[in-house]
Amino acid sequence: MRKKGFGKSEPRTRDAKKFMRAFMDCVVEAKGNETKIHQFFKSHSENLDESLLDALPLVFTTLTAERLSGERENIAQFFGAFGALIQQFPLGNRMLNLELGIAACHLVLNVYTHQTFPENWAMTQNNLGNAYRTRIQGEQAENVEKAITAYELALQVFTRQAFPEHWAMTQNNLGVAYFDRLQGERAENLEKAITAYELALQVYTRGTFPEDWAMTEGNLGNAFRERLRGERAENLEKAITAYEFALQVYTRHAFPEKWAMTQNNLGIALRNRIRGEQSENLENAIATKELALQVYTRETFPESWAMTQSSLGVALCQRLRGEQSENLERAIIAFDLALKVYTRQDFPAKWAETQCNLAGALIQRAALKENLIDLDTAITLLQSALEVSEPDSSSFISVQYHLGNALSRRYEHSQNPSDLQQSLQAYKTALNSISLEHYDRATIWQALPTTQSILGSRLVRDGQWQQGLQLLLNSVNQLSTSNDPLAHANALFQTGRAHEALSDWDNARLYYRDALRLYEHLQDPLGTAQSRAGLGSVLVSQGHLEKGIAELAKARESYHQLEQPDKAAEVENLRQTVQKVMESQMIEAYV
Repeated sequence: MRKKGFGKSEPRTRDAKKFMRAFMDCVVEAKGNETKIHQFFKSHSENLDESLLDALPLVFTTLTAERLSGERENIAQFFGAFGALIQQFPLGNRMLNLELGIAACHLVLNVYTHQTFPENWAMTQNNLGNAYRTRIQGEQAENVEKAITAYELALQVFTRQAFPEHWAMTQNNLGVAYFDRLQGERAENLEKAITAYELALQVYTRGTFPEDWAMTEGNLGNAFRERLRGERAENLEKAITAYEFALQVYTRHAFPEKWAMTQNNLGIALRNRIRGEQSENLENAIATKELALQVYTRETFPESWAMTQSSLGVALCQRLRGEQSENLERAIIAFDLALKVYTRQDFPAKWAETQCNLAGALIQRAALKENLIDLDTAITLLQSALEVSEPDSSSFISVQYHLGNALSRRYEHSQNPSDLQQSLQAYKTALNSISLEHYDRATIWQALPTTQSILGSRLVRDGQWQQGLQLLLNSVNQLSTSNDPLAHANALFQTGRAHEALSDWDNARLYYRDALRLYEHLQDPLGTAQSRAGLGSVLVSQGHLEKGIAELAKARESYHQLEQPDKAAEVENLRQTVQKVMESQMIEAYV
């Protein structure tokens, strides 16, 4: 069956056979020098095509047919070397290189069996695992499962006692596969990754295997940074320590690319760090990303450059020092640069994530400068990002959350109920998609009932009393257990107003009183004034005129202190009207 994804081509067996013989000669001459092998691949790039993939099985069969056992083993060894080296070749068609590597490994396993050549069989399984783990063609989840299976088979032979170095190598590779795994529970996969890395570090010490030690420490840092079990703050400290260990070996001079990669990863951990001063952590995060960009240029490492630009943009959006407007402008520039590489066609997931980050920066800038154009642009960016975001993924959740923010902010200006309803739906979708692997559930959860409160009050005002009041009651119940007391106070006040609009005086009085107590506790003068005005109005409506006048007088004084004369005048007019009613009642009673 022809490989899916590569056009049609007839196997050129003669050319493929000639190429493989030339490769064998090169391996002998190179004596383990991978640079020479890569030079060979580069100079024979015209042979690394689809026809070679089709012809490889026939070439292997032809070369090994009717050969003595030792000769067949020798040919299998060359094909194994080809499978391992071609998947590491950075040039040409990456997808095709990996398919060639997988095909070569499977052919070799026809000669290297577990029983006859256990060590060669295990090494081929490890190489096969590497190819499947990074495979582009096919379903990623299935490819990672095949990689895990291959590594676990290799570990049947590569035991710590018999092959300690190979054992450590395969444990590290297995850890990477579990880190990337899509099937199973994410928390459990990360625990298995950490266990595998820590096992590898029992052999990979800085003294004996410094480069392998640094590589595994960097991988361990990634796993601790994403870890779901244990204390989040402690996991991030362990991640930072692991990255700093790796940088003891990965210096800019000796390993520039790996140094830059580790600097970027360290920056992500510092940006999310819980311990220490947040502003200092963010400054350090920004500094590490700027260091990484000294190596990651668009010309030499375009994908890594884009990744670091996007990560830098996120840190600048969160930055506490410097002018916020300047930080946002720098962030927007960084996201725009990343999108020059992260296109929708080539990197759809990264494109959607960066679109979301850019939209978040525009939303912040809109709030800072009252720029409605930024909000409209942000909403457009987020809606386009949703077209490629995988449902329930971290990117999908972030897009929905930012969309909720953008629509909610636009409603503040447009007063269009549609914006508010769409905002509420976006928050709900984000919240329903969150699982244990996401740490921002509390943020989205708080945004949802707050939006319910705003939408509910709007619906009540527009005459949709039952639906609006239900949303308000939902928001009050949810916010009562949140860590956002101001949002809770606002919801109580809005619910009081809704009951007042429905002439439900008893419930209106209860909610206004609860809101007043919370606003006073929070020392919020505007909320206090509004609650007193509402409470005074309700008490008057219930016939408690003296108590009502007292609350209205306090509300009037609060509005004067807040320099809101219109509100003060409105309350005073009501107070005077009630005062006149009381005086007329006293006159009637006297007469």
